[in-house]
Amino acid sequence: MHCLTQQKTEPSALMVFIKNFCMLFVFRGFGVLANLVVTILAGRSLSVELMSEYNLVFSLSNLLVIPLVMGVNSTLLKILPETSAEERKDLLGTVVIGNITLCLSCCLIGYLVTPVICRLPNLTPGSWFLAIALAIATNGCILADTILKADERFLRLGVAKIAGSVFLLGSYMLCILGFRNGNLYKYVAFNVIGQLIVLLFSVYKIGAIRMRFRTDIAGKILSTSIMYMLSWFLITALNSADIYIISGMRSEYDSGIFSTYQAGIRNYFSIFYNDIFATVMLPILINRGVDSKRLAHTVTRFLPAIFLVLGIGTSVLLLFLLYAYGEKYPVVWIYVGLEAAGIAFQGIYYFFNSLLVTEGHVGAKTSFVILAKPFVFFLATIFVCTKLFGITGTFISFTLNQAVLAFLLVLRYRRTTRNL
Repeated sequence: MHCLTQQKTEPSALMVFIKNFCMLFVFRGFGVLANLVVTILAGRSLSVELMSEYNLVFSLSNLLVIPLVMGVNSTLLKILPETSAEERKDLLGTVVIGNITLCLSCCLIGYLVTPVICRLPNLTPGSWFLAIALAIATNGCILADTILKADERFLRLGVAKIAGSVFLLGSYMLCILGFRNGNLYKYVAFNVIGQLIVLLFSVYKIGAIRMRFRTDIAGKILSTSIMYMLSWFLITALNSADIYIISGMRSEYDSGIFSTYQAGIRNYFSIFYNDIFATVMLPILINRGVDSKRLAHTVTRFLPAIFLVLGIGTSVLLLFLLYAYGEKYPVVWIYVGLEAAGIAFQGIYYFFNSLLVTEGHVGAKTSFVILAKPFVFFLATIFVCTKLFGITGTFISFTLNQAVLAFLLVLRYRRTTRNL
């Protein structure tokens, strides 16, 4: 009798997962399309030089959000489903109080370092403050998203994402069509407000929270999340270092061209991978009994095909974006090929890194080490290639670094899983 009940429950749970995942994919797909239109509107209404500053703001925001979230999102995905209802109140309260403290500290430190950070070419104090505001708003969305994903409340998450995307798309179109001009600061401010709208929809009836900070819970979370944060910081710093280096070494026009080629593509790839696969599909599949080693073995067998699919998909999307931006953004085929190959290698790295992190603290530590050891070499590669070959060299360094990183991680993953 027990076996019959279990057989009935498992298909039912599987169907619920498939339904929820498809729902999230549809909602997130709408959000990606809305953001795609927003990016095109910005590219067509801003000059190449202003697009450089526009993309730089988002790059800085992506970097600033890491010490705010502190990798807590990855830890919550693992421990929330196993936490009792009463313990959950203290857990979320500790996270919220700690996060608010970090946000206030970010505001203060950000204000104090403004004279130093704004020495970076293409960055003004206004852009810097908006980058801080965007990082804080995004940080809140990431934590709220994580709670909803852990509870498998994908409908609420989807509605929140759509609400933010509709506002963002409408505000950009109003700015361009209604006021007949594009404005960098307004665009970024719209993104901040859009994230706040997503946050409000996400936290509505999210569950009871006891606003009390418990050091034992904080210690338990940070013992694992600190490794996630360090790995996240290094990979984000590596993926955005090229835009900082080229901004300092080349003209604003070159910086604008490069950022237009790489910013949108890397952002969309990160959204699809992290929002749908890494933080939703993979953890749930593993929690429901899928063998990660067998999954890795299957993927390894089809790596050439996966590389080809990722490369072709990236090329098609990049060409579409360039033609949509207009004639001021030339199609340079070597740039397209190098960016596509780099994204394909990055996809392989992301997949094996996600599998490694699911192994727990040991896997997270290994993931950090494999990136930290050659990190200075990667930065030097970007600098030297840009110095020698200009913007072409920056694209070459991205592809080369991602290829080396993917190769090293695949080898280390096999060795680590054997030891585990």
